[in-house]
Amino acid sequence: MRRAPVTRVVGGLLGVVLAGALGACGDDGGQDTDADSTALPSCLASLTPVTIPTDGTFPTDWAFPPGTVVTGTQEVPGGGLAITAQVGADFEKVLPFMQSELEKAGFVATKGEAEHDDAEATWTGGGFSGTWAIKASEDCAGTTLLQVAAAPQ
Repeated sequence: MRRAPVTRVVGGLLGVVLAGALGACGDDGGQDTDADSTALPSCLASLTPVTIPTDGTFPTDWAFPPGTVVTGTQEVPGGGLAITAQVGADFEKVLPFMQSELEKAGFVATKGEAEHDDAEATWTGGGFSGTWAIKASEDCAGTTLLQVAAAPQ
């Protein structure tokens, strides 16, 4: 029954990290996984990439939506990682990606909910479990805020 406490810790941290990022669209740092950053909104193009550690705290094969800029990472108590990112696409394009492409990559949602401008889900896959959340950015038109928290199972 270890999974429940890990999910609560990861989910709780995701909520704290997401709350801090909801107003962030600026020079926080980030990682552009889309080679053509000139097509990104200017508020994303100005971000400096942050590297996601490859030390086993986050799935190295996580499927990020095209145009994702990682703006921060934070250790999860108990040995995981939460990432904060911004995606250079509207919420309406990011949501279907999160609902289908993640599953194709082996990260299966176990439960979730979606509203008109935000969505979240818990997931398992690749030896990890965690949560993801997306929200239409209020400060950077045409972009979506993304949070992913992961912990090894």
